Amino acid sequence: MAEAVPLPKLTEGYLGKQAKFDEYGLINVSHPDPVIYMAEDQSEVEIIIGTSSPTRVTTKMLSYERKQECNDYALVRCLGPNYCFLIRPPLPGFYKFQIYALPQGEAGPSFIGVYNYIIYCPRAENVSALPKQYPMWKDGCYLTEPVDIPKGFRGDVRFKLQIPKARDVQIKVGEDWTQLTQVEPGVFEGTVDLSQSNYPIGTKAKVNVKFAGNKFNTLLEYTI
Repeated sequence: MAEAVPLPKLTEGYLGKQAKFDEYGLINVSHPDPVIYMAEDQSEVEIIIGTSSPTRVTTKMLSYERKQECNDYALVRCLGPNYCFLIRPPLPGFYKFQIYALPQGEAGPSFIGVYNYIIYCPRAENVSALPKQYPMWKDGCYLTEPVDIPKGFRGDVRFKLQIPKARDVQIKVGEDWTQLTQVEPGVFEGTVDLSQSNYPIGTKAKVNVKFAGNKFNTLLEYTI
């Protein structure tokens, strides 16, 4: 059983709540235990942290054994007052997952560490990376689909995203643009045909968003 695998050595006080967690009004909606053992047949885990006031967050995911970051396998999504963190370990082993936060009204570029998890993944096979997230994505956005696009896939891909205050959302694949339809305030949907051009492996598919003015900002980026 995975639970029989002993925890690696960690700094005292590393796991769980850090000093600012309660002060910032954060709560564990899921996983109040900072130690998570995934099941043999489990490919991902979603951690949910609730907020009581507008809060910005970011995260860091690190492989304990390989001593390297693997942020391409963690996705931050925001739904109402909750931040949902989808974690998909690429290889077996232990992973540190660190959550950082800062109240929106608080000045300063530096986020504060508020909660640390250790996650054990017993098995991982053919794991697809999650999209790269740019800072503006973490400001209240939610991705319903696609959570990933397998490398080499060349067919129709359905997109559905919630991006508050967005005026225009377009998917740029190579040099091809596809505009998504706003089906309700802040919610955009559409289908992108990846077979229409001979895209080489490694092509970037970007979620480009226009808020105010005429400039597009990239919020998400897939490598297809």
